[in-house]
Amino acid sequence: MTTNRPSPKPTTSADRAPRVRSKRRAAALATVLLLGSLATLAAATSPAGATDPLLSDVEQVAAGSQHQCALMESGAVRCWGRNTEGRLGDGTTTDSSVPVGVVGISTAAHVSAGTTASCAVLSSGKVRCWGENDNGELGNGSMVDSVVPVEVVGISAADMVSVGSSHACASLDDGTVSCWGLNSTGQLGNGTYANSSTPVPVSGITNATSVSVGSFHACAALATGAVSCWGGNAAGQLGDGTTDTSSVPVAVSSIYTATSASAGGQSTCATVASGKVGCWGANQFGQLGDGTTTNSSVPVPVAGIGNATWASMGNQHACARRSTGKVFCWGQNVYQHLGDGTTTNSSVPVQVVGLTDALGVSAGTSSCSVRGSLGEVTCWGSNSYGQLGNGATATSSPPVDVIEGLCETAPDPGFADVATGQYYTDAVAWLVAKAITTGTAPGTYSPTDAVTRAQMAVFLHRAFGEPTPTGANPFSDVPDGQYYTDATTWLAEAGISTGTAPGMFSPNDPVKRRDMAVFLHRATGLITADQPHNFGDIPPASYYETAVSWLVEAGITSGTAPSTYSPNTNVNRAQMAVFLHRRGCGISVVAAS
Repeated sequence: MTTNRPSPKPTTSADRAPRVRSKRRAAALATVLLLGSLATLAAATSPAGATDPLLSDVEQVAAGSQHQCALMESGAVRCWGRNTEGRLGDGTTTDSSVPVGVVGISTAAHVSAGTTASCAVLSSGKVRCWGENDNGELGNGSMVDSVVPVEVVGISAADMVSVGSSHACASLDDGTVSCWGLNSTGQLGNGTYANSSTPVPVSGITNATSVSVGSFHACAALATGAVSCWGGNAAGQLGDGTTDTSSVPVAVSSIYTATSASAGGQSTCATVASGKVGCWGANQFGQLGDGTTTNSSVPVPVAGIGNATWASMGNQHACARRSTGKVFCWGQNVYQHLGDGTTTNSSVPVQVVGLTDALGVSAGTSSCSVRGSLGEVTCWGSNSYGQLGNGATATSSPPVDVIEGLCETAPDPGFADVATGQYYTDAVAWLVAKAITTGTAPGTYSPTDAVTRAQMAVFLHRAFGEPTPTGANPFSDVPDGQYYTDATTWLAEAGISTGTAPGMFSPNDPVKRRDMAVFLHRATGLITADQPHNFGDIPPASYYETAVSWLVEAGITSGTAPSTYSPNTNVNRAQMAVFLHRRGCGISVVAAS
């Protein structure tokens, strides 16, 4: 769907430098240097209630169909809500009513949540997507769902991404747009109706400033102030005065000074330089905001909006942020989408209750806004899957604040041998809260103990939600019925580890830092690093060289000393905790300066 507060289009390579992290995040990370850890038996914790600290330091929020995602100032991404197909990107398919970390992303610059998939643009200009992939909407050349981000093929200079029902598009630095996924109504814009699991260029677009994807159409705002749209047009959502589907972009009528465009279900809105908003397409619930419920194939003005800085079209409702910081919404309201305290549809804008310091707004099925000087997030509407992020599942019309998840605040697990303020303290608390470990004995974590391959298998298996293996145990040295049997079997099936020799897993051997790099890299989708590592003790072309480069780029490690990785050193349980925490929460070892 649509996202709020899109970043300005970068114009030079210098604009691709990682963002400056918040002072609070930088201070928290400055003392951390080493890597991650592992353990044995699990115990779940439940999120606390509405008195929990609020999620803050958010730069942008993206509302999807039944989930939302937030871009943190640190460059990490948090998502919450429904998680079928892995749309939250945390390595599992478990719903969450509080934010969870998207695995392996620490340098995001833009994020978008769609119906069943999500995508992020990295500061490098690459794009990674996660979730459902039945129609190739992850853009990685396959049609296999992924619970962790995978790299979109051939995109290296994106500045914005938008995800719809079954396709996605990215606007690029050179003004072009590329799309991938389902193309049944020409929504890829390349003049065909053939699906594509890799990006294809949209015909004739050379000066786009942003792109937005609806259910079966997409639109781009152009540098000239015009808007072009392509794809399905049964309700007039292309805005060209017809209801004819188009597999190539067509010009929207009477829009000449657009600053942004937002495509939703079967409707579209554009904000223009004067602060007015025009919408077109389906209008059965009043989502065009013109006081009627009549579809329109050309833009109609939204009633009473004259100082908008951003408008977002959701599935069947829309919202606009005014320069005063107030938010107004219109359209369907059966699940309190409009935030006005009622369930009555409205064909004209109504004010969202109590929201006066909004920095932007994003409408999906529910709606969310970044607000205030602390960058907190408030959401309203449907909440059956926890998509309001407040630790509950009750629908809410007055906006509710999104609370911190375990990446930000995990309860103290009470281990006597894990002192407050250690480099691994927060990581161990996160592991326990995520039910990845309960320690080695009551009240004991054993941070300096070496991690065995059996323990490593269990840690990773639990981090991925303990998926059930489909085949037989392939290892002769892994007896059936052990605490690690399912984990090692799953590791082999997932291609993360096929063992130390044919039919051998060596469960009691310690895990070396080189092998931990490989395990994490494979479990996170074999992402290729843009830059090589700078360690002098990594042999060229070694089996772990690529994995170590990815660890450095992902911010998971900076080594044991300058230019030193120590690949043959055993990983202890403290280090493994930090590895997994950084990978799972997008926490970078080095804050950007």
